[in-house]
Amino acid sequence: MTVEVEGRSFGSTIRRSAAWTTLDVMVGRGGQFLQGVIVARILAPSDFGVFAVALVVHSIVINISELGVSAALVRDDDDKVERGAPTVATIAIVSSIVLGALMALSAAPLASLLGSPQASGAIAIMALTLPLAGISSVPSALLRRHFRMDRIFVANMSNMVVTGIAVVALAVAGWGPMALAWSWVIGQAITTVLLLTYKPGRFWPGWNRHEARRLIAFGLPLAGANLLSFSVLNVDYIVVGRVLGATVLGFYVLAFNISGWPMNVLGNVVRSVSLPGFSHLQRDGESMPERFTGALNLVATITLPVCLILGALARPVITTVYGQKWSLAASALVGLSVLGAARILIELAADFLVTLGRTREVFLAQLPWLIGLTGALVIGVQTHGIAGAGAAQAIVAIGLMFPIYGYMLTRAGVDPKGLVKAITPPLLWSLVSAAVAFVVADQLSNSLLAGLAGGACGLIVYLVPHRTELVEAIPVLLHRGSSELDEESTEPTVSGPTGTVQGLEESTPTDVESTDTGDRPEEESRE
Repeated sequence: MTVEVEGRSFGSTIRRSAAWTTLDVMVGRGGQFLQGVIVARILAPSDFGVFAVALVVHSIVINISELGVSAALVRDDDDKVERGAPTVATIAIVSSIVLGALMALSAAPLASLLGSPQASGAIAIMALTLPLAGISSVPSALLRRHFRMDRIFVANMSNMVVTGIAVVALAVAGWGPMALAWSWVIGQAITTVLLLTYKPGRFWPGWNRHEARRLIAFGLPLAGANLLSFSVLNVDYIVVGRVLGATVLGFYVLAFNISGWPMNVLGNVVRSVSLPGFSHLQRDGESMPERFTGALNLVATITLPVCLILGALARPVITTVYGQKWSLAASALVGLSVLGAARILIELAADFLVTLGRTREVFLAQLPWLIGLTGALVIGVQTHGIAGAGAAQAIVAIGLMFPIYGYMLTRAGVDPKGLVKAITPPLLWSLVSAAVAFVVADQLSNSLLAGLAGGACGLIVYLVPHRTELVEAIPVLLHRGSSELDEESTEPTVSGPTGTVQGLEESTPTDVESTDTGDRPEEESRE
């Protein structure tokens, strides 16, 4: 049976949204990359360290600012959306205004608590993005529900252009970390205006007590999971900043953002329609556990070699792209690249569990991650600086969170042997490829040549035995598995957060998905 979405087959709709989202990712990340290189060569590491402190507060607050209720608009059926959208709008707007005001008023004590009093101004300025994001939460969710990636593309591109001009101009003018903060506000304002213009349904704020109870019951566990998830993503900033200071934190920020390159490109392509995609499959009675293991293998086959080779080439990549003054960041990038690979796989699993309604389990999974990571970071940073921070991230993600998510997936009906089979072959070959890349790069003194030669050799080692799989897998990934959703399909559809410091990371700081707690934890996310 072929699913119909807005007069087209579901497969056709996915193909169309895939084309727009792929274009969005390619153009957006490319533009952000160039912008990041320019800004990194203008500002000092200490400027990014100060802004990172402000971003810690912003990232956590904005991802609970609408209490997780907008995710229900992506997941619910049409009748529930019609009844619930006005209440979602009210909850999102009121909660985001209240939290934005509290964030601005508490900027000074929060900055002092995080060890960087000079970050208070940036915290207060970035609080302006919360009510802007709350206003646009309903149209953002509905656009994703209907796979209107063309409209999302226009919003993101407008955001990127205006934000890029603003941050570069302000950085050149000597605004330091405030250039980064104001660029986020400007970008969110542009995105909000466009989303309201493109709103697919004219849902004004309203109130329905029954819908409010239902939405909050669904959204609060998701918002709580995001609070913990973004605490996990930002506890490293807190520990590194307090122990080593804002300047060293700036180096760590760069390393973390580079480790997110694969996440920003591959992860966002995978995740952008994962929740609605999995939801459609579930409503059509598909075998969800079997679909998931196939999706996991597809994602692992493409993402693992990219992430691990990036870590192996940490020093030549950083010095070539950003300059010698940022070379200290290479020590952290090794471990953080492992984390980048783990995040893509973990968040795909989280989307799958959310689709099945297991939001409470997703929430509870963040607790051991936060506790384990905090302890590991304190030890790692005190003994080995930012290199220890990167290693702590990798150890906790692989050693603690993989088993936890594996257990939850098993409880959801996924075959544990299928999970191991999906990940093991691409993982082993990726490790071999990364080792080859490192050895080759280590023989060359020129950073550019070392990165190119090491990357080429590592990829060749991986591509030769996987050439047939990759030829088949890459189009599937780029098209969200659209061909698998048609009647002749035999493979799963997958999609599969988190942004960080504007100017250093290839994610749009105010991406239209950033306020939906059904996503992630971007960039994506430190978004």
